[in-house]
Amino acid sequence: MAGSEGVRGLAASVGELHMEASPSREEGTNGHGNGDAAAADDDVWGDASDSPGHDSDLKREWEHRQEQFHKMGYRDGITEGQKDVAQEGFNLGHRQSADVAFKWGLVRGITSALASLPDRLKEKLLLDAQRRGKLEDLHNSVQEISAQGALQLFHESTLQDNRRPEESKIQTIPKDLLLLLQECPDVHVSEELKRVP
Repeated sequence: MAGSEGVRGLAASVGELHMEASPSREEGTNGHGNGDAAAADDDVWGDASDSPGHDSDLKREWEHRQEQFHKMGYRDGITEGQKDVAQEGFNLGHRQSADVAFKWGLVRGITSALASLPDRLKEKLLLDAQRRGKLEDLHNSVQEISAQGALQLFHESTLQDNRRPEESKIQTIPKDLLLLLQECPDVHVSEELKRVP
């Protein structure tokens, strides 16, 4: 029996502990003393749709998001437009400059090749001294213009908007070379050089 009295005493002391640990009615039901406020905060998903002002909060958030996406779409549109315009400009510039650059490369190659020939071969190709002098002048004119200089000349010629463009060296030298080569019966001029830029 002493054992059963010990168990009852233990149960009674646990009951007293339980009573001491339980919150009082004035502190509220959640142990923090907040009562109803804590119960409202306990809404995990924040879906208190029956609360006053909830619809206006949703409307305000919707308008804010709509404004954000509108701005993002506007910025994306401007960026894509700039890319398209830049690409079109690049394509146009490439189209304009590729032929001129290719022809300029041909002119440099042809004048260098002809200028490096031995004198006796030059005399066979270019029958008189005046033509050989023209070739030498063309070769010197071409060698004076570096790749960067040719690019600058091309750029300047494209900037001459609607005015009557003055022909730059990059345009006159190929024409002069073509005229000189057409006077030589043994030289066959490539079609690329004959095309006008």
